[in-house]
Amino acid sequence: MKNRQKYILYAAIPTVLVLSVYGYNKIFNKSQLEEPGSAPAGAQAEGRRGSGGRSLPVSVYIAKLMTAEEGRLAIGTLVANEKVDVVSELSGRVTEINFKEGELVKKGKILLKLNDDELVSQLVKAEYQNTLLEQRLGRQKILLEKDAVSREDYDKVLTEYNVLQQDIEQLKIRIEKMKVRAPFDGVIGFRNISLGAFLQPNSKISTLVDIASLKLEFSIPEKYINDVKPGNNLVFTVEGMSNKFKAQVYAIEPEIDLKTRTSMLRAKYVNSGMRLKPGMSAKVAYSMTQGAESIYVPNQSVVPDVKGRSVWLVKGGKANLVPVQTGTRTADMLEILSGIELGDTVITTGLMQLRPGIQVSPQINR
Repeated sequence: MKNRQKYILYAAIPTVLVLSVYGYNKIFNKSQLEEPGSAPAGAQAEGRRGSGGRSLPVSVYIAKLMTAEEGRLAIGTLVANEKVDVVSELSGRVTEINFKEGELVKKGKILLKLNDDELVSQLVKAEYQNTLLEQRLGRQKILLEKDAVSREDYDKVLTEYNVLQQDIEQLKIRIEKMKVRAPFDGVIGFRNISLGAFLQPNSKISTLVDIASLKLEFSIPEKYINDVKPGNNLVFTVEGMSNKFKAQVYAIEPEIDLKTRTSMLRAKYVNSGMRLKPGMSAKVAYSMTQGAESIYVPNQSVVPDVKGRSVWLVKGGKANLVPVQTGTRTADMLEILSGIELGDTVITTGLMQLRPGIQVSPQINR
């Protein structure tokens, strides 16, 4: 029995040794093929295709020749053509408010009325006295012609009559000033008073702003001051809108700011549809000239790095990073001097997610 057990034990030892060597070689070879920290080959292929095995959707722009208007850039601010605080010259209790906040009002519209009962009563009394004086002056004139009264007596009544005329005119003016009217067409702002409130002189009732046309104010360095003249056209853009807007320079500040060594300019913009608002920031392209025909791409597609600038191109359905040399910049486009060719597909969105060789699904940006 013992001899049989020894035989089985001796027979099993070679088998265990063979299995141990095979397992060691399997593990050793796998560790040689897969470096520590590296992803499996299947995962690497998956990464090149994009997350979840799907292509990354991106917007693209087809590189083409353009003749762009070149110009220097400045930051400006849109200002209301006219703006005024609506106030009353006189004091009184508010009896009428005839405007809604934010509405468009016409020049001359009565925005607010103060209580004028006392002034109207004084006017009625003065006009009655005026009637009596007119009759008295008529009788005095007849008597003067007949030498029945002296010239002095007649002049006294005439003076009294003329003074009363002035009093009546003053009362009419004061009554009119109890009505606060819009001085020009514009949009009325928030109201700061309530019906029945007692209004003091020069208390702010609201704000009236003319935005049918806007002023664009911006500063340029003194060395460029002779490049811009009244009547010159310029182009500007505002945050949140893709449109380009055109304005015309109409005034230049005659003095240079000693602190900034710049000069202030004003341009006029016709605000059709009143889309733009006073206070908006604007990127201004001034001193415009017609550039030569060249390849241009959107500004956002150019990626700066330590070596220069690059753009992502789509080739064979994959993203490729290509170094480029750039030239003139406009408000939204950048000239490419070398690195890409006419007709190349340039990626404009999703740049932070791109890696060389990643599969992309391009959609042309119109």
